[in-house]
Amino acid sequence: MQKKPALTENNDDNVKLKPCMGMRPGVYLTIIYSFVILLIFFLFLIMPGLRNPRAALIVKTEPMGAAVRVNDIYMGLAGSKIIIPKGTHTITAVMPGFEEVSAVCEIPSRVFGSLFSPKKYKVEFKLETNDPAAAFAHYANEFAQWTFMGEPTSSWQIPLVLSDGAYRTGAYKNDDLQEILKAASRFTSTQAALKDLLRAKTLLDSGGNAPSPAALLSSFNDALLFLSQTPESAYWLSRLLPPEIAGKIEESNWYKNNTVKKITVPNVTIQRRTQIAGISFLEIQSDKNFLISEYPVSPSLFENFLNENPVYREQKKDYYPEEISINPLETHRPDVITGITWYAADAFCKWLTASLPALYARQEARLPSDDEWEAASLVIENMKTAGWEWCDDFYAHLPFIKADKKAIAAVGSPEKLVRGKTSPSMKETGASLQPELSSPYITFRVVITQKE
Repeated sequence: MQKKPALTENNDDNVKLKPCMGMRPGVYLTIIYSFVILLIFFLFLIMPGLRNPRAALIVKTEPMGAAVRVNDIYMGLAGSKIIIPKGTHTITAVMPGFEEVSAVCEIPSRVFGSLFSPKKYKVEFKLETNDPAAAFAHYANEFAQWTFMGEPTSSWQIPLVLSDGAYRTGAYKNDDLQEILKAASRFTSTQAALKDLLRAKTLLDSGGNAPSPAALLSSFNDALLFLSQTPESAYWLSRLLPPEIAGKIEESNWYKNNTVKKITVPNVTIQRRTQIAGISFLEIQSDKNFLISEYPVSPSLFENFLNENPVYREQKKDYYPEEISINPLETHRPDVITGITWYAADAFCKWLTASLPALYARQEARLPSDDEWEAASLVIENMKTAGWEWCDDFYAHLPFIKADKKAIAAVGSPEKLVRGKTSPSMKETGASLQPELSSPYITFRVVITQKE
């Protein structure tokens, strides 16, 4: 009887490779492995550079932060890495308020390793502006718009656009930049805005560079001068700064001496009543004389404006509610037009200017300024009734901060001022509304003054 082989614990099958084409296994395996490695090397390090030759464009601008366009297509911001194909391209640097700069560049490439480390191609631009005040006003306008968003939170932040503008335009030292900054300060209603404002002030004083001790001292002295010349700033800072700092301000003599309001009633009188272009006007004498319509504009007169300017009627949904609202507001008042935007009211004033008699050739019809509306409200009884009226002024959170009129206009505001009184027994109040919006509670009246 034949014996079976004994079973062992290590009875593994051994695989032996046979020679191939006369080569031992160790030889042809080495060739195969080498080929695979070379193939991977070629696919990842060589082939991308052959199929898609490209380079990493790095644009440096002075000032920093310009937008970069390649062949008129936005590609990113200066300082970032922009991957573009090999060839001839037009590189353009653009920054608001500055003249754009372009250059035609022949972009090179390299074959090896372009997928992971493309060849770098650097371009440098210096941007200039012929009107630094207008350029800075652009950033101040953005600053004003951001302040209407309220205080930022941990989940969202706001950009420091005002100080960015000061950095970019600070090298052009002139008084206009300081006036623009003063006009922008009228919107400092949050701690974030105050931080941006102070940073912008130090950058302007140092010519857009890192502030030196002397520049910081100059900025500090200007801030103290502003606070001493602006009594309302005591109350403003006490409501804006953190409680621990606000408490110290409220305990100071500066706060106590400047928060007691001194009410002075200006000498305002009505000189005469006159009819102009079908509207009853009153001549108001105050620090300056002006004519203001005795009542807000009537629907019938506004209908005449629409008949001669049908474009506003066609855009009714954009400028008015579904139906033009007629709201007498008080039984003793004539019907007045309501539910119109600031733009429509302003267009009506321009239309009325063209209809003025030859006697008023050097004058213009427009919406009243804040000061004119307040002066007129002291002597015109019907302005004490409920309702709101459009004014010509831009709305600012801190109107007590005075600035140059041109600077205020250059900065602008996303909202326009409306004035009114909530009831005959209450003091007049101010509010704001976006000029493209309308309300059945808002009307307007017209002022006639000398053309500016």
